[in-house]
Amino acid sequence: MKTHSPLPFLVTFDGEARSGKGTIVQATKDYLRDECGYKVMLIDAGQVFRVLVVGATNAGVDMEDAEAIDAFLGNDAEADKCVQLVKDVYHMDKDERDALLYTNEVGANSAKIGARPLSQAFKDELLKKWLRDARVEGYEVVLLDGRALEEVGKMLEAEELCDFIMGLYFVCDAQVGARRTLGYAHIPYNELTETQGNDVDELVDQIKARNEADRNRAVQPIVRPATAPLFKLPDTSEFVASGARYMATVDTSCDMSKRAMTTPVARMVAEQLKY
Repeated sequence: MKTHSPLPFLVTFDGEARSGKGTIVQATKDYLRDECGYKVMLIDAGQVFRVLVVGATNAGVDMEDAEAIDAFLGNDAEADKCVQLVKDVYHMDKDERDALLYTNEVGANSAKIGARPLSQAFKDELLKKWLRDARVEGYEVVLLDGRALEEVGKMLEAEELCDFIMGLYFVCDAQVGARRTLGYAHIPYNELTETQGNDVDELVDQIKARNEADRNRAVQPIVRPATAPLFKLPDTSEFVASGARYMATVDTSCDMSKRAMTTPVARMVAEQLKY
């Protein structure tokens, strides 16, 4: 187990929409806590943008109007309400949180919010606060789930808030990601009913649009790590832990069980923490 750093060790889970990283990061948290004995904090940076969407919608903001979004984000009173909403969401049960934040409409609008520089600044300030809290509260490992996190991780480390030891960037075939999301992972695409196929096609279009928007936004676009090795799950046999920061791309496109998708990644992170 790593012991030399007085700061929390940061591992980022970055990448494309519907690539399974949310499922994988939660399983990794459980594995590091239950099997390895670490005190682990999980931060969902992407959830911040969804909270901002809900706050903006409650304030009557037109999500197609960039100037209206900027005016909302620049309003200190509205920002304070969103900080409180972030806290409220943290204490909600999963069903209530999902019903509020994880609708198709909120997902689509979170890309519009995320494209605005003020939303990234809002998110970054919250991340800095949470990393400071993690150190004070004795967390050894922080897992950060979101997008454009190589840049963010380096920023947090430069401000001496963490030791950024690993960054994982997840990719997935959009059709596979859509089938998993809709509960059709066990059904080949060509065996879906017409209605099921239409649902998958619609979600594929949304996934592609979200990824395109995230890649092309002016502030903190998602970027696949340069020269990083590619692992196609469930095979991570070529992974070798390193004393330096380890960056990797992880492809979740293979049809596999949830356990087969999550366990290899959790073990990779555990090995990197031991180095």
